Amino acid sequence: METAPTAAAPEVMPDATPGAVTFPATRVDTVFVAHIDVVHGCQLRCVGCPNSILQPKIVPVEPAFFARMLANIDVERIHTLRLFNFGEPLLHRQLSTLVAMIPKQAWTVQEVEISTNAQKVHWDDFERVLAANVVTRLVVSADGDGTPENYERLRPPSKWPKLIEFLERTKALRDRLCPSMQLVCKSVSEVPEHRERWREVLLPRGWTPEFRRWMWLPGAERNMTGRSITTPEGPCFFMAHWSAFQSRDWDGQVTLLYVDADGSIVPCCMHPGAAVLGNLGTMRFNDMLAGKARAAFIEAMRTNRRAMPVCGDCDVGPAGDEGPSFWASIDA
Repeated sequence: METAPTAAAPEVMPDATPGAVTFPATRVDTVFVAHIDVVHGCQLRCVGCPNSILQPKIVPVEPAFFARMLANIDVERIHTLRLFNFGEPLLHRQLSTLVAMIPKQAWTVQEVEISTNAQKVHWDDFERVLAANVVTRLVVSADGDGTPENYERLRPPSKWPKLIEFLERTKALRDRLCPSMQLVCKSVSEVPEHRERWREVLLPRGWTPEFRRWMWLPGAERNMTGRSITTPEGPCFFMAHWSAFQSRDWDGQVTLLYVDADGSIVPCCMHPGAAVLGNLGTMRFNDMLAGKARAAFIEAMRTNRRAMPVCGDCDVGPAGDEGPSFWASIDA
């Protein structure tokens, strides 16, 4: 989860309610960040992830349905399109077919990113993904102190040798097929000595290390942050109107989109099922933004957020005061 720095502003209420601040209904023509799961579910049970508790069945998106979802993003430009939210994209046996659809859309996209746990790869199809030169950034997700034992303990049933094989084999493919694609390993690792150990693993293999701190994801097996969780009142960053973002690094409205492989539009990347705001397989993005489901969700957050099943256990605050879990994902 990476988003632009923000400044505080009033919350949007698409359907006016007494005491609410409203904005004129406006069609948006840009998306800053879109996460679309191409696989529902993941084979790992990482201790800091709600999938460890939910244990969803792994279901890949059908190519025809994926094409319909892409077509329903009725904007002109997307800054960053990520082919994941809470699912593991490399479990899809036809990932190259999905990736090939992206340049054919009416909208343009600046960055296309895949994040993977690097534990299961259909190598023939993955090679076709890289050869298409559509993906601009490939991220491996990892946790721990840079040792095999700690990595495997935090991300069961991961195996360290599979991680190393992926790093080395993918670097060779990247150099041959798509040399401009970024290779990044983002590690949840807070101790300087542990980060240095990761650098010793990654840099000689041609991968750029990035680090983040532990964040609280509602429903995770364990709270790894070491702090108590306090839920703010009112709507969160993810429900903010685009006019709340006064500082951004591109010329467009900062709107966000998070979608499961079945088309369900969910509020955020903090939990795979906080609510369903619509379905991208059957409705357009702008219709979802102005829809009754999203308006009702925002109103529930505004009036009694702490009673909500997922959002009532989340510490992400509003634009401009997002809180420690939000910023833990954007560390140095």
